Amino acid sequence: MEIEFRVVDASQVDAVLGPAPIVRAKIQSVIDMPAMAGMPKLEEVAHAEGVPGEYGVHPTFAHGGEYRMRLAIEPLAGEPFGVEFLLPVLDADPRRKRSPRPPPFQVELTSRPKRPKAGQPAELEFRIRSRDRPKQVHAAFEVVHEKLMHLLIVRADLAQFGHQHPDIGSDGVFRLRYVFPSAGDFHLFVDTAPRGAGSQVMLSKLRVQGKDAGRFDLAKASAGDRSLVKRVEGTTVEVKTPGDSLPIKKTTGLTIHLTDAATGQAVTDLEPYLGAMGHLILIHQDAVTFVHSHPDERISGVGRDGTVPFLVRFPKPGLYRGWSQFQRQGSILTSDFILRAAGP
Repeated sequence: MEIEFRVVDASQVDAVLGPAPIVRAKIQSVIDMPAMAGMPKLEEVAHAEGVPGEYGVHPTFAHGGEYRMRLAIEPLAGEPFGVEFLLPVLDADPRRKRSPRPPPFQVELTSRPKRPKAGQPAELEFRIRSRDRPKQVHAAFEVVHEKLMHLLIVRADLAQFGHQHPDIGSDGVFRLRYVFPSAGDFHLFVDTAPRGAGSQVMLSKLRVQGKDAGRFDLAKASAGDRSLVKRVEGTTVEVKTPGDSLPIKKTTGLTIHLTDAATGQAVTDLEPYLGAMGHLILIHQDAVTFVHSHPDERISGVGRDGTVPFLVRFPKPGLYRGWSQFQRQGSILTSDFILRAAGP
């Protein structure tokens, strides 16, 4: 999208034309999410528009939420100054007519063998290409939660989940050796941050050969799968929601409590995992709509008493399968659950 703004000198006001426009200023724009300080920032030098004093930037938001735009303005004459604006960003609406312009970044996936088989290693390569230079492999990325790329591997029926971190080569290509646990259609969500462009989530698909493992039906999941209380390696993980119905297109809180399964006491030995006290992935029943949440970073002492609050935002109604990940005593605890988000 494009955001335009006008910069004027309020000390020089013409009776007819109004405040004098400030031209040829150097303006640095930084857009972030105050509630999620760990999210990568969108940084851009503003360009001048055709009207004196008017400038613009072209941010691309990975998802809706409450953002903030800070402008550092250096006029040709006078002292530099700064200003900030809150930016409430709406979620994508598939009913609206979309622009034919391609997204700013796309992922190209190759696999060896071309048709991998379940239970056998496959060599995966990921090439990120930008809209501006589609023939070149984009090779400049920011470290986000200790990694340059987070790869979420999910079977299309949401029966299986994997969280991996491919390594980048000197040629800018990310590589991963991976064994798919079963046959089926897999969706691979690439979560990375090209330098200065903020978070980007790109989807690629891959069919894995092998014996049919049977389809998981989210709508007909068992009581065990639907339970919001799970036991993982001696730890009880409980998801608590603010109500029976979770709203869509609104940032809301969701809390996960961890207790020691043997003692029933709150876990006090949680360890940071990938730069945070926990991670939460939510994927809609369409297996395409992707939500990656992190703990609410405005709260101090998160996780010390086994309680980890998350900020989540459901872009559309329906069922979501979620996976939470924590680290305790060096072990990664992955727990799954099912939530329903209601319509407006």
